[in-house]
Amino acid sequence: MDAMTWKIRHLTRRLGPAGLTGITLLAVTLAVLFIGILPLRDEIDSLRTELAARPLNPLPVVPVLPPDQILAQELAVFQARFPTVDELSDELDALFILTRDKGLELNKGEYALVEKAGGALRRFEVTLPVTGTYSQIHGLILDVLEKLPSTALADIALERGKVADGQAAVILRFVFFVRKRT
Repeated sequence: MDAMTWKIRHLTRRLGPAGLTGITLLAVTLAVLFIGILPLRDEIDSLRTELAARPLNPLPVVPVLPPDQILAQELAVFQARFPTVDELSDELDALFILTRDKGLELNKGEYALVEKAGGALRRFEVTLPVTGTYSQIHGLILDVLEKLPSTALADIALERGKVADGQAAVILRFVFFVRKRT
């Protein structure tokens, strides 16, 4: 054996397993320092320089409203979706146009304005006796609910004569929800 190998073996025997583990950990730590951490210092310095050069713009302040004001705003937005009493004639015209387009025979209807004391909406109830086929009536109901979103179908009453007729007399009761004047 040469002298160098002998010295290494002698040193490992003197250090023991704990000493060898310590030297190995020291070598790994130095490798991580020189390979991983020191190269990142340049990147950190460039990011700090970029941050120092950037002007500080404060974030916009968004006012936080109390929950009761938020609910009041949401309620106002919801109520604004409904037509006013003045626009009710346009809604009724649209209903009659849809009825005519479906080819239904419209008989004399009944109208009633229902108002409750505490609410912001009024109910305008329209009772329409119509005569036509089931598919025409079904199509009318679907069209009204789709094209007049502030309208609800409150009641439907079917009366059929002879099976061979293919016609049905139906009483439809629609409710138009409209805003009160403020």
